Amino acid sequence: MNQQFLSIASTIIKNMYQIIMDINTSIVLTDKKGIIIEIWNNVAVLPEYRFPLSTGDSLHQNQAGLNAVFQALELDQYVEWHGFAGILNRLSDTYNVASPIHNAYDEIIGCIGIFGPQKSQKPEFVRGVMKITIDALEGQQKAIEFKGDYDKVYNQLLGTMETIPIGTIVTDRKLTIIHVNDAILKIFNNAIKDIVGQKLDEFLHTGTYFQAMIEEGKTMLDEEMTFPMPDGDVKCEVIVSLVKGVHNESPQGLVIKIKNTKYMYKFKKSRDEKKADYSFDDIAGNSIELQESIRLGKIAARSTSNVLITGESGTGKELFAQSIHNHSVRREGPFVAVNCGALPAGLIESELFGYEGGAFTGASKEGKIGKFECANGGTIFLDEIGDMPMSEQISLLRVLQNKEIVRVGGDRTIKINVRVIAATNRDIEKDVLNNKFRRDLFYRLNVFSIRIPSLNERIEDVLLLSELFMKRYSLKLNKEVTGMDDSVKQALLCHTWSGNIRELENIIERAVNIARYSKITADDLPENLKALCPFNSQNHTTPSDGIPLIQEMEKMAIIKGLQKCHGNISKTSELLGLGRRSIYRRLNQYGINHLHFKK
Repeated sequence: MNQQFLSIASTIIKNMYQIIMDINTSIVLTDKKGIIIEIWNNVAVLPEYRFPLSTGDSLHQNQAGLNAVFQALELDQYVEWHGFAGILNRLSDTYNVASPIHNAYDEIIGCIGIFGPQKSQKPEFVRGVMKITIDALEGQQKAIEFKGDYDKVYNQLLGTMETIPIGTIVTDRKLTIIHVNDAILKIFNNAIKDIVGQKLDEFLHTGTYFQAMIEEGKTMLDEEMTFPMPDGDVKCEVIVSLVKGVHNESPQGLVIKIKNTKYMYKFKKSRDEKKADYSFDDIAGNSIELQESIRLGKIAARSTSNVLITGESGTGKELFAQSIHNHSVRREGPFVAVNCGALPAGLIESELFGYEGGAFTGASKEGKIGKFECANGGTIFLDEIGDMPMSEQISLLRVLQNKEIVRVGGDRTIKINVRVIAATNRDIEKDVLNNKFRRDLFYRLNVFSIRIPSLNERIEDVLLLSELFMKRYSLKLNKEVTGMDDSVKQALLCHTWSGNIRELENIIERAVNIARYSKITADDLPENLKALCPFNSQNHTTPSDGIPLIQEMEKMAIIKGLQKCHGNISKTSELLGLGRRSIYRRLNQYGINHLHFKK
């Protein structure tokens, strides 16, 4: 039983208790297992009729002896009982009646029991009062659950309906339009107040077409229809789906998807400059840590919740944000990226929410729409959110809570439908504890968190990424660079990547630029990486035990690190720039026992 139902039940049962009007009668409400939730009795009850149990006690026969409540729950029916055993035995000359309470799907959710003197009430009177009370309780429970079912389905639909530029209409079971997305307003050139509340067939001038569909329980897939609207015929491809409850299979409404070629062309043309270019297929790497981040990213794409991406600078947080957008139902909508750390403190609100003409000195006379309006129907990516000043965070919090904005200098509330993906390279939880970031905003953003591993945590991906970057810049710079020396590979594996993938890409681009041969050599690396190259291009061999040279180099680097740190995994991890899990995985792979290096 939820709290809402318990509150309603309390009022109904109090009324029942007043009708019975007997100071020696007690009424109990239990859950479906017979645990007492609440007891109604009179302080003046005679000792022989005082109910001997309290809330939290069980009326199961093993604890309380045979009684009507236990029998009613076991048999799923109204039960009358006389005489007790066990703890209830002291209720001498007492009748006990009970009836189970059912939810909307005929499942038992609890029970009401009445305990009172046999001489004080007529059985038929008690039965009648019990029946009226049970009917009232079950009626309220059904109303709560049916509404919960509808709300659940409806909220799921809201998450999937904004596939811009496809228009979406949602109706209730009487075919009254209860929600439309922005594309419908554009396709039919109407305001939302002129659409919501109308009957579907009346709005689309379709006679009883959709009424027949819901009555017959039919759906429709990609049918061409022409709607005769006041401004002219609107030709569309239409998909119709039935809305059904979680338990109730009868149609609760329709969802109509409408594709209009003319509007889709306009939309695409106007939104081309605000799009995401990357998908999860563009994220390269085989490490366990990265694959886990990708797995979470794909789950986030199917969700409608806000996402917080964390990770060091240069790990590819925007790449993940774009991938989530392109795998979501909003992929046809705009993707707008904002670097919160680069916005001047005094102009953050006007950049994010726009401003009206003449709102401040230097403002355009025509005004300007903000980033949130630009992202309407799609995704806004708030990069470096941890660098936003505390004073500006409250305005962002209001947008996330209310899904509406007010332009600077204006008083008109503008509803927006934007999914927020935020990212930061800071330890934002630490900033919350140090009062450098609003706790309430953090909780709003951190609904679905994804951490992107640093390159040092996925060192096994370094050579794979290096090859990709080498091919990319060879093509871009029109150079025939097809490989790299083993000494270069070892240097890349041993380097501590403080700049992560961005640093690796820059190093490979530089090396391809200055390479004199078809292979990148140690001479093509920056000085700090040259120092990590013990082999030159003329001296690369394969170890006698058959281990590939690159792995042998990695093995030797780990052994040297363990020797230097006397077998301490944490210090070795820090020295080599590898995560502890990566160190342990390699110890197992190379058969190294770190305890041998302890002092």
